[in-house]
Amino acid sequence: MKPSPTGSPQTTPGGGLLGRILTLLAGAVLLIAAFMFSLVALGVLVVGGVLVYAYLHWKTRHLRRHVAEQMQEAMRQREQRDGRVIEGEVVGGAEYDGRPESPPAAPGAAQLPRSVDGRPADDASGERAR
Repeated sequence: MKPSPTGSPQTTPGGGLLGRILTLLAGAVLLIAAFMFSLVALGVLVVGGVLVYAYLHWKTRHLRRHVAEQMQEAMRQREQRDGRVIEGEVVGGAEYDGRPESPPAAPGAAQLPRSVDGRPADDASGERAR
């Protein structure tokens, strides 16, 4: 093919009106076929997903029932403890140990010297007060 001297775009053989119409029709048919294929693929994926969900839902029905019964039993036990439910929020930064602390010994009691009879003396000099 020779370039046209007037600068118009080159045309291919069969590039007349009939060729353009056939190309347009072929492109439209391919787009419609691709759209139909995507709809079928999407439908298959949705149906497959629903089937997998239904299978898992059916297989775990006993587990869900068991968990629900445990939750109800825990709620019953919690309410039966004292018959009331107190909901609230702890305000402050105090830490709670849960164990009561032993009362402190008398100051200096471990440092008192022992008397002759094995009992601690009443004062720091080691003599008993009378």
